Amino acid sequence: MAVAGRNLAEPAAGLASVSQPSRDEAIRLMRGGLAKAMRDLAASYVMPICWITARDRKPLILDNGSAFLLDCGAGPFLVTANHVYQGFLAAKNEHPDAVCMVGDVRFDLASRHIASDSAYDVATFRVAHDEVDKLANYANGKIILTGSQMSWPPAPPAIDCGVFFVGFPGDGREMRPYRGNSLVEIDWVGYTALAVASGVSNTDITLVFDHEHDFDVGLRPSIPSDWALGGCSGAPLLTFVEQRGIFSWRLGGVIYESSSLILKASRADCLNPDGTVNRYPDPMAYRGR
Repeated sequence: MAVAGRNLAEPAAGLASVSQPSRDEAIRLMRGGLAKAMRDLAASYVMPICWITARDRKPLILDNGSAFLLDCGAGPFLVTANHVYQGFLAAKNEHPDAVCMVGDVRFDLASRHIASDSAYDVATFRVAHDEVDKLANYANGKIILTGSQMSWPPAPPAIDCGVFFVGFPGDGREMRPYRGNSLVEIDWVGYTALAVASGVSNTDITLVFDHEHDFDVGLRPSIPSDWALGGCSGAPLLTFVEQRGIFSWRLGGVIYESSSLILKASRADCLNPDGTVNRYPDPMAYRGR
């Protein structure tokens, strides 16, 4: 699609020699109309994940997070935050009837588990072909994230350059009136931010939100201060990249902490193409987890 005289294109396999727009250039592009396109793009990759039990013969949402489908070159798998997965297991232990939903697809996390890591706070799961097809039709369609990198893993975002995401806050959900027949209908509010990477380490990406800065171009929703933005955990953080005037994106990381002021994500290179997770470089990070 053409936006403000520039192009936003689906990432091409083998895209090379890419760079990230500077903060000033990103602000100019966002104000010129690219922001809405990127917000819609981020929404096409992410899905709500929640677990539901029954109370008084009606469905009750116990908790939720965010998730996405990723294909690093060896087939698609589901990704979310490890604490989201652990939250489901704890709920399942307390409520044996609890059912996990990814989008509107029932999904047995425990039997599909590939790998998880408490230090990186990521977890991965196998998906069946028919489930990919069903999710492709959920909420105007969901897309498997691949990215513009020539090979896996993608380069991390640069400090002070553009990143963006959409996630599903815990307070931004509403159960529709129950109509019976095991039909569960939920309305979700997506929280979106276009920002810059404030810090990048060999394991993490940190964003510090400046709500007064023009970079936000008015797209971040005004939300109550007590909203549970932790539901954004598990969403993909996308890196904004450019090659000769063609703007594209690649996976920067997996969000594991989010508030109205700060966001943290584990870098995408903690994941392998088969869905396994690399060992965190600092063994001390596993203490107490």
